[in-house]
Amino acid sequence: MGRMTAKFTIIVAAMGIISAAQSSAVTFTFLENGNNLDLGPSSTFIEGAFSLTASGFLTSGGTTDLYAKSEPEIGGSSEIGLGTTSDPTGDHEITADNFIQLTLPTIPPSNVLQVFLGSVQAGESAEVFFTQTAGTLSGATLIGTVSNADGSVTVPAGDQTGFVDITAGQANVLLTGVIITAAVPEPSVMSFLPVGGILVLFLSRFRSKA
Repeated sequence: MGRMTAKFTIIVAAMGIISAAQSSAVTFTFLENGNNLDLGPSSTFIEGAFSLTASGFLTSGGTTDLYAKSEPEIGGSSEIGLGTTSDPTGDHEITADNFIQLTLPTIPPSNVLQVFLGSVQAGESAEVFFTQTAGTLSGATLIGTVSNADGSVTVPAGDQTGFVDITAGQANVLLTGVIITAAVPEPSVMSFLPVGGILVLFLSRFRSKA
C-alpha cells in the first residue's frame, strides 16, 4: 500500500466514524399523513425513526381539528403546512383564536432546533411559545415572532421537554416545518466508535511503516 493510498484510507475511515457519530437533521413537513385533509384534533407525524405529535386547541378552551394544507404559494409565501379547520376565513390556517401544540420530546427523544412558519404575508405574524401545560397558552413563554414574511424561530436548548405552541399574532399563518437532530448517537453507533478508533490507529501505524 503506497503512502497516498494509506493516507486516503485513514481519512475515509475517520470520516465514516465521525459521520456515524454525528446527529443527522430530520425535517417534519406535516404532510406525512396526507394533504388537503382534516387530520382530527391530534396527529402523529413520522419521519425516519422519529415521531412528533401535534394537537389543535382553541385559545378559549377546547380542541380544534388540524388540517394538512398544500396549495400554490401566494405572493412568495408558502401555503404548504399544518393549519386548523376553525379558521373563519376558510383558509384552514392558524389564527389568533387557536393554536397548534407540539409535544416534546419526540419519540425517541431529540433536540428540536427550529420551527418554520409560512403563509406570513404583509401585516401578518406568527408567534411561537413554550409551555409545560397541555391544551393552554396560560403561563406560556414567548420564544419568538415571525412577521410580514415566512421565517423561522429557534427553540432554546432549555425548552426541549414540554410543549411548543404556534399561534397567529395577526391574521392567519401555517406551521410549515420543524427541524430536529438526534439527542445522542444511537447505541449501535456508540459501540462502533471504539472499534473504529482502533482501525484508524492501526492504519496510521501501518502507514508510518510503509
